[in-house]
Amino acid sequence: MLPITINVDASDCVAKLTMLQAACKPERFQRAIYRIYSRTGKHVRQILKEDLPHQYVISPGKVGKAVGSASIAGMGCTIPVRDKRGSIGGQYGASGGAHGWNSLKRKYKVKARIVKGGQSILPGTVMAGYPPFRNLGSSLGGLTFSRTSKERGPILKVSGIAIPQMPMNRSEDEVQRDIAEFLRQQIEHEFMNVMAGR
Repeated sequence: MLPITINVDASDCVAKLTMLQAACKPERFQRAIYRIYSRTGKHVRQILKEDLPHQYVISPGKVGKAVGSASIAGMGCTIPVRDKRGSIGGQYGASGGAHGWNSLKRKYKVKARIVKGGQSILPGTVMAGYPPFRNLGSSLGGLTFSRTSKERGPILKVSGIAIPQMPMNRSEDEVQRDIAEFLRQQIEHEFMNVMAGR
């Protein structure tokens, strides 16, 4: 999966950083920046654990496992978020389907519980233009699949959104706001330390 970048609008923090830089020596400023990014980077895991379940059917524990440790370099902070796309009928609950060959012959809609407050209806065709299907009571375990040709196989698993995509979709505004707010608090904390000579 390609890396996804969360761009946080921290424009209101620029003036505070400029004041902090002017109030101390370069070495002290660099240490302050490191602490600001370090605390903010570590707190992003908690922010995502709290914010993503507001919009998605996902547990805080699973979100926490997907968020890696922050890496700080110069004036930047990188936080890896890695996870596979969740299967429809596995990680994400699903409804709709039929038994045996009827799962391919009968017309029905596959619905998935991905977002809070409703069910998502899968499109009529997915991979290679074939409809999604669920063969209930089979060894496929209630998962959702799609054929890739008119032949019996292969079939491919149909998946929903992955955790790294969530902060860029429905949860984007909340995640950006909470990260920016925590960053602002950390800058103010360091500024007060400098003013107090700590």
